[in-house]
Amino acid sequence: MNSKEYYKKKTEGFITFWETKRDHKLKYALLQSVYYAIPFSIVFQALENTSGFLTLQFGFKLLAIFCIYFLLSFYVSFNIYERKYQKLKKRGSEF
Repeated sequence: MNSKEYYKKKTEGFITFWETKRDHKLKYALLQSVYYAIPFSIVFQALENTSGFLTLQFGFKLLAIFCIYFLLSFYVSFNIYERKYQKLKKRGSEF
């Protein structure tokens, strides 16, 4: 497989991946936030105090990480992927 075929395959893979995500911006941002917030809040809580997983402090950490990552994925990440998708669709099958 030469480099043109590899990049064409990667481009087609990204286009099929993003076509399913781009219609549901809110759902995309919520799922990305959940996938990110739960593991990181567990890690941060474990580093601080291993017995405090059912406390209000853990809930605030989870909520804070969720909100921050939701805003980042809703406004920044989604727009970056959408621009990349539009650019690749505009170029078409140039490879």
